[in-house]
Amino acid sequence: MASYKNSMAEMPNMRSNIALIAVVSLALLFGCAGSSVPQEKYDALAASCSKAKNESAASLSSQIAKTNDANSQLSSCTAQRQSLEAAQSVMERQNSELQAQADVLAAARVKTDMMGQYALAQQYYLDAYGPDKIINSARLRRIEAQVALLGDAGLSTAWYNVRDCQTITECGTAKAKFLPYISNRTNELAVEVAAIVGANATSQ
Repeated sequence: MASYKNSMAEMPNMRSNIALIAVVSLALLFGCAGSSVPQEKYDALAASCSKAKNESAASLSSQIAKTNDANSQLSSCTAQRQSLEAAQSVMERQNSELQAQADVLAAARVKTDMMGQYALAQQYYLDAYGPDKIINSARLRRIEAQVALLGDAGLSTAWYNVRDCQTITECGTAKAKFLPYISNRTNELAVEVAAIVGANATSQ
């Protein structure tokens, strides 16, 4: 672009040469039409006119060359800009794909973390109610806290039935439902995780 500005700056000089050619040509024309012009003066005017024409032609050629060079540089800059824009578009698309994958993994992670919490609830229950286990308040509080953490209404109901049962039959029935409920919820979460991951793989 600098060369283009320089070439534009030389335009006044070229205009001056053209003006000089016009003046000399008019002088020659009127000289021929009017009184006789001495040969020496005529030759000097003709030489001056020829020189001005040559300088003007050279200046015009230089201006054209510089203009062509400036246009070439502009085309090169345009091509570079388009290349950079294309590369940026590719990067943005890749970043969008990576973000989508990260979102899928985050959603699957939430489900797997919940599966881990259900596994803890099962472990705490077996620590209190498993074979050869003795129920104590510390173990009961640990189950209570884990059930509250999960915030599952169905699990809470199943636990309250175990905790508050009064007869052997009630307690047997309640205990028979607690662990299967945890197992079912864990299986449901596993299916949800598989669906999330599978949907992501299909969209790739």
